Amino acid sequence: MTDSESQDKLGPYTLLSKLGQGGMGEVHLARDSRLGRDVGLKLLPSDLHKDPERRERLLREARAVAQLNHPNIATIHEVGEAEGQDYLAFEYVDGSTLDTVLRQRRLTPREIVDIAAPLADAIAFAHERGIIHRDIKATNVMLTSRGVPKLIDFGLAKAVTVAAAPVDEDSNTLTNLTMAGSVLGTPEAMSPEQALGRPVDKRSDIFSFGGLLYVMAAGCSPFRREGQTFMEVIDAVIHQDPEPLARVRPDLPRALVALIERAMCKSPVDRYASMTDLVSDLERVKKGLHERNRISFRRPAVWIPLAALAIALAGLGFWWWQRESRVEWARNQALPEIARLVDATPWTGGIGLWDAFALGREAEVYIGDDPTLLTLSKKYSAPLTIRSDPPGAQVYARPYASVEGEWELLGETPIESLRYVRGVLRVRVEKNGYRPVHDIYWNPMFKGGERGYVLREPGNIPEGMEWCPASAPRLWVQGAPAGIHLPGIEHLPPRDLDDFFIDRCEVTNRAYKRFVDAGGYKQERFWKVPFAENGRPVDWKTAMARFTDKTRRPGPATWEVGDYPEGRDDFPVTGVSWFEAMAFAEFVGKTLPTIYHWDTVALTWASGDIVPFANLNGRAPRAVGSTQAMHRFGTYDLAGNVREWCINASSRGGRFILGGGWNDPAYAFNDAFAQNPWDRSPTNGLRCMRYASDSANRTALEQSIELPFRDFLNEPQVSNDTFDVYRAQFRYDEKPLNATIEETKEEQDYKRIKITFDAAYGGERMMAYLFLPTKGKPPYQTVVLFPGSGAIHTRSSESLSPRTSDFILKSGRALMFPIYKSTYERGDGLVSDYPDETSHWKDHIIMWSKDLSRSIDYLETREDIAADKLAYLGLSWGAAMGPIMIAVESRLKVGVVVVAGLNFQRALPEVDEVHYAPRVKIPMLMLNGKYDFFFPYETAQLPFYELLGTPAEHKKLVVYEAGHAFPRTARARETLAWLDKYLGPVEF
Repeated sequence: MTDSESQDKLGPYTLLSKLGQGGMGEVHLARDSRLGRDVGLKLLPSDLHKDPERRERLLREARAVAQLNHPNIATIHEVGEAEGQDYLAFEYVDGSTLDTVLRQRRLTPREIVDIAAPLADAIAFAHERGIIHRDIKATNVMLTSRGVPKLIDFGLAKAVTVAAAPVDEDSNTLTNLTMAGSVLGTPEAMSPEQALGRPVDKRSDIFSFGGLLYVMAAGCSPFRREGQTFMEVIDAVIHQDPEPLARVRPDLPRALVALIERAMCKSPVDRYASMTDLVSDLERVKKGLHERNRISFRRPAVWIPLAALAIALAGLGFWWWQRESRVEWARNQALPEIARLVDATPWTGGIGLWDAFALGREAEVYIGDDPTLLTLSKKYSAPLTIRSDPPGAQVYARPYASVEGEWELLGETPIESLRYVRGVLRVRVEKNGYRPVHDIYWNPMFKGGERGYVLREPGNIPEGMEWCPASAPRLWVQGAPAGIHLPGIEHLPPRDLDDFFIDRCEVTNRAYKRFVDAGGYKQERFWKVPFAENGRPVDWKTAMARFTDKTRRPGPATWEVGDYPEGRDDFPVTGVSWFEAMAFAEFVGKTLPTIYHWDTVALTWASGDIVPFANLNGRAPRAVGSTQAMHRFGTYDLAGNVREWCINASSRGGRFILGGGWNDPAYAFNDAFAQNPWDRSPTNGLRCMRYASDSANRTALEQSIELPFRDFLNEPQVSNDTFDVYRAQFRYDEKPLNATIEETKEEQDYKRIKITFDAAYGGERMMAYLFLPTKGKPPYQTVVLFPGSGAIHTRSSESLSPRTSDFILKSGRALMFPIYKSTYERGDGLVSDYPDETSHWKDHIIMWSKDLSRSIDYLETREDIAADKLAYLGLSWGAAMGPIMIAVESRLKVGVVVVAGLNFQRALPEVDEVHYAPRVKIPMLMLNGKYDFFFPYETAQLPFYELLGTPAEHKKLVVYEAGHAFPRTARARETLAWLDKYLGPVEF
């Protein structure tokens, strides 16, 4: 059977629905016409017929597993063949996987042992018959509708994978199929010896079972953390100990903790000698827990309410009817509303995701295993981890945008991988005897140290300042590991910041007046930085003559007669130069923040959430702390109100002054802005910091910063002759593609085709995925995608899907996703999408262009593709690459770039976007966020748009109130309208 989706029968089985697909083949729900029962039907890989010896071994092993007759093992009914297709028929378990249950809630100690005990007995039963599972994990455990656990895929998963290994003909155990030196299976479910590729025995299953118990107790893997690679998990299995369960779950019986720790010993000789021994200990733990519950049951506090329980049972019938109506509500009303909320919310999060999360939690009660809900839940929720030192602090959260909303108690620290709302949260961490911590937590963009929030007693934090422990959660994005999250200087390496304090708000007029009244402008001891201008020294007297107010008395430029206006005590001081800010900091025993400290606290990446609350693009400053623009650690107004001087110099002689002022545009919060240190504009203010101890990194943190800012519109353009030379480097010799279709998968809205073909360089083969719509008529208009930088840091394209671009397929168009050099399986060590002036970067630009062109070469070979109606879609990194890709590839007819802008970092002239944008002539649509931190509106987005050579009537810039994001629904609407206009509407 070569196309199972096109047939509904296989021998005596009627295929009802497809349950899944993987390396072992397809799994279907099927009806056995002989016995009138539903079964699971696994269609084994068709290539087994090419290797008769391998096929015979596999079928013999399957028959061996079929002899396992245990109530907690999913039974194999039959191993057979029909119409040239090998299949396994096995017991269909109607229920949920244990993994699904664990993602919904935490199990009680009694629930853990009630599930674990029969599973352990099932594994012991198999071991006695010489069969080892080798992939014990929560996804391989089913819980029936009555809560009965069933172990599935017993031995078969590994049998298929390793069937080509030598086998001992005198033994019928599956362990003989494991080849020494091979690493097989799910990494976090492996034993150390299995991870090392060594021979395994029954004790390997014991280790994996211990890991399963750990997951059931802790709610998270003992070895895998979000974002880790396969090899990082393998290393953790071999070398690292998991978080102690006694700390994660202090309510667990000590005997159960000891059992799990013994089962998970790294050395096999230190584990239980047999699963039977483990079962005995587990039964004792179970008996103890049940005995404890029986003792509790005899107490009056338990049996007296039984009368009330009896009354409640009378309403059971009504409850059941009501529950069924709620199931219908969850599927027909909640799911569509959740999808709408997710689509309408930018990626940084917002109230929409909180509403989706609340609806999802309610719907999970009734349809917890619904696949649509599970897919949506990954978009509105993510694992959240918060630790504290000392532990036991209560953690509360609410939406960032809900400044007056109710706080929700999340639990006590440590909180490990709690599934919670995805996005920017306001959190509060508090414990008796310690000062509460108020913070922003971006779930899941943060990672933190083991200590987490280090709490301090109230008297140990200076008045008016906030405590910033180095171990607290920090923004960390693997795809953009920047030291500073400000455009133009993201290339700076990350720096270690020791503990520090920072002012909660800007320095006020009242505070600065103390400096003035104390003779601050008359005492040289506060002015420790030498005065200089244009490279020439300035003497003390001359400098002080410049630092006067409107009446020429010492003080800020906005004051009069040495004082500020009446009633402005709590307003930020303004009109001060960098030199005055440094002198004031010296006066109060502090310093100005470095750009690293300022950036860490400001969290500019969350500008889409913060800026709407900030005093930017306004008429006047506000009293400090009067807005709701909260930043990290309970600080306020790093965005707007006044610009804040930092200690670092720029390479152009200025000093950084960040955050923007009340009369600056909104995007100023994200700009790496530096100005003359003598400048005394009425937007200039300051905030101070203090190191908690001597910092070994202080010199490096305070160093001058190379500022690669570019004025794109005023940069000289190369001539057409020079550009022709540039474009010539992208040419390649025509040669056969030698294309091969490696795989075809049918999904609900599209067909995914994996193709390999010869690249245009280095004798390499490259891949591409072509997604064909189920709607529309061929030949299809086709959109060719260039992805965001996350593709550089992902090593497998196996699960690649259209994701947020699926609307293209639903519109009846095809989507081509080339696997460019440096991405997915083609990773070559490139770690950043930031340009640089090296041949290495230039070579990659050329390879990416050739990959795009070779993918179009392939599209031209297909009759079901309209090769004269091709569009370019660039996302973030792909948007920045758009000018080069489109200017070089003449077969593209229309372009759409999402969150686009020009990079401030320079590349070699022959691959610099600024020379290619004017050569783009096709219709172009730009979809951008107003508060984009990568590509600021004024300095990166507008130059991109204005430099495009497309006639003004055929280019369009749409700006949304968001950061580095554009909402999916609006993106779909704008993109499809643009494609309809320039490629023509699709016929259905």
